[in-house]
Amino acid sequence: MSSAAHVHSVAVSGFGEGTNDLYDRARPSYPASSLDYIYKTIGDKPGLTVVEPGSGTGIFSRLLLAPATPEYPSFNLKTLVSVEPSSGMRGAWERGLAKVPQDALEGGVDARTVDGGFDDLTKTGLDKGLADAVIIAQAWHWCPDHEKALTEIASALKPGAPLVLIWNLESNEDAWNHKLREYYQAYDLGTPQYYRGLWRAMFDSKAYKELFQPAEEKQFSWTIGMTEDQVVDRLFSKSYLTEAHLNGDKRVQFEKDVRKIISDGPHEWIDEKNGIFKYKYNTDVVVIRKAE
Repeated sequence: MSSAAHVHSVAVSGFGEGTNDLYDRARPSYPASSLDYIYKTIGDKPGLTVVEPGSGTGIFSRLLLAPATPEYPSFNLKTLVSVEPSSGMRGAWERGLAKVPQDALEGGVDARTVDGGFDDLTKTGLDKGLADAVIIAQAWHWCPDHEKALTEIASALKPGAPLVLIWNLESNEDAWNHKLREYYQAYDLGTPQYYRGLWRAMFDSKAYKELFQPAEEKQFSWTIGMTEDQVVDRLFSKSYLTEAHLNGDKRVQFEKDVRKIISDGPHEWIDEKNGIFKYKYNTDVVVIRKAE
């Protein structure tokens, strides 16, 4: 049975061929504060091996591979294996490697993407208990079976090594953004989106209680400059708002409605002439270490 057989039907159709480049272009990156926290969590060790299930188009992968900047740390990777059930996403991940400065890859980093899922890491080519970290960015809420997935992830990790879950979520601190979220979330088709909190059922699983230490959670608030068009693109990159699930007159009306909410603001302007305003995000990080 293919890995895709275990993926939620809305994710399969919403993230199908033709949607991946918009996803990669429209989705935000992650704040430096969250990467610094993860860097300190994994530890400054040479030759790290990291497995990244649900890696999508590689937005987070590229941060792991990129050289250090004044804000972002450099992860001393030897191996990064992306595990992704969508062939379209894997293709976008491979194309995305071109965005990583090539000198960051010239040191012999083994960066590759393979077919698989949260509960199927068999194609990584890695021995059991070898991974210094398993990192899942913007994806764990899609996990269909926490028991199987946590058992599989624990088998991949070294004793004491972390499973790191990270999500970006638009802040609803501002009234207009709260209104925007209420509007578009009504279209989510009942899918297990992060904000629903269904992923927390993992903490009731036998695998979590027996194989992992208690979770640590941390939130980072940050701001990015956005235009109205960029916010609309970001919304249409969501699985349940792609053409597969929202089309025709309903899509036209949806866009009219969200543009009105956005334009009505009010906004904290970065560059009012060019329509760039502050867009607030929260980034949540959950660290769960494998039992020693």
